[in-house]
Amino acid sequence: KTKPIQTQLKPKQTQFKPNFKSKMPVDLVELLEAIGRMVKVFCEKLYWKGDIMKAKRFWIYAITAALVCLNIFLAARTIAAEKRQYREELRMRIRGSEGVYIFVDVIAQTKSAEEELKEQFEADVDLELQNSDIKIFTKEELETIPGRPRLSVYLVAYEDPAYKDAYLYCFRIAHIEDATLVRNYGYAEGICWDSGHYVGRGKESAIRQAVKTQLNKYISDYLAVNPKKPAIPKQRQGRL
Repeated sequence: KTKPIQTQLKPKQTQFKPNFKSKMPVDLVELLEAIGRMVKVFCEKLYWKGDIMKAKRFWIYAITAALVCLNIFLAARTIAAEKRQYREELRMRIRGSEGVYIFVDVIAQTKSAEEELKEQFEADVDLELQNSDIKIFTKEELETIPGRPRLSVYLVAYEDPAYKDAYLYCFRIAHIEDATLVRNYGYAEGICWDSGHYVGRGKESAIRQAVKTQLNKYISDYLAVNPKKPAIPKQRQGRL
């Protein structure tokens, strides 16, 4: 009699193909597929060694970690989308603006320091707007412009006792226009564009650079919805 051939059944090998219904970047899908293949190979080795419970626990840990990473990624995408939407709303608020009046308000330890910083930042803002061809209204012109648009720079700077020639500072840039309250038609100041509050410590040059960075963001948003008008070439008059 011939002995029957004993065959060992192996689990069915299937390729790991996750089905993601939501739209995701290709690199993220490839990364999840690679992690899935690694986890699968490792669990199969544990299974053939007889550590079935350990393989199951590893699968649970791997799936939990993947879900946590996926939630973090989706949350980051949601926050980024909300920031883009908020910035687009700010752009729409300053659409159609014909220019701004520069208003700089500085709070410092001494009156002389306030005047010095105010003059310096007024000159910096004026230069950046002029270089971007954004019209700057005078105080007299501002009263005749609807909404009285003004670009306000608020700065608080106090000398840091721990470091020489350094300041503890906080600043904010905002495009403000006159508004009307809906409930009683009263006067209010409407914020059309806002940089948010920025806090730091550094020398005057560092503060100027930080303000200039946020000012360039405002200029970029302003020109995105109020593009520069093309220059009209002068026509030459021919001889009769």
